[in-house]
Amino acid sequence: DLTISLTHTGKYFVSILTEQGYEPIEKTNKAVGIDLGLRSFVITSEGIRYPSQRLLKKYHNKLATAQKHLSRKKKGSNNFEKQKVKVAKLYEKVSNIRTDYLHKVSLDLLRKYDIIFCEDLNIKGMMKNHRLARNIGDAAWGEFVRMLEYKAEMNDKHIGKIDRYCPSSKTCHTCGYVNRGLGYEEEWVCPECGSVVDRDWNAALNILSAGLAEYTCGLSENPVWI
Repeated sequence: DLTISLTHTGKYFVSILTEQGYEPIEKTNKAVGIDLGLRSFVITSEGIRYPSQRLLKKYHNKLATAQKHLSRKKKGSNNFEKQKVKVAKLYEKVSNIRTDYLHKVSLDLLRKYDIIFCEDLNIKGMMKNHRLARNIGDAAWGEFVRMLEYKAEMNDKHIGKIDRYCPSSKTCHTCGYVNRGLGYEEEWVCPECGSVVDRDWNAALNILSAGLAEYTCGLSENPVWI
């Protein structure tokens, strides 16, 4: 099969469906928990951080200027159409950079681990927070998890999702104390054991523990979290 498509920026792409052999990624016999965030895009239970790109913030001035120029053009004119393409090219560039990064991070994780656990995030619900919606959309967590899932299936690896109500950030991984009053602090001191808790790394450690408990012990479909 052959498919020809045209983008908003005037580029033609030809997709050809073929059959070919595929060599799966080697097994590592390792499991990891990952926390998806805004400060760090991904932090693993091993403490590895993949930085957030914040592309919309990075390209904000260029996008705003291009949109302003477009708004000043007469709709339907040649200049309007030319500027419209320029705006589309900027958004296309941002999208391509984001997609490339998501592919690289997801592939890197699957090369290092056979089992990856993450939270079952309610992204639609989180997007209702207008203060964070732009950054959450820019992070593209949903697309990233989708990439992890189909690449894991291709390579006979496993992606597990823990319950979204698990208090992974609020629970001290060292002693199990639940900090119910935790706000947006990056670090907090556990009043029970005195540990200095890195919020995101702590969450990744708890995600790994919860994921392994479900994966190996077969907890009920609707676990009740403390």
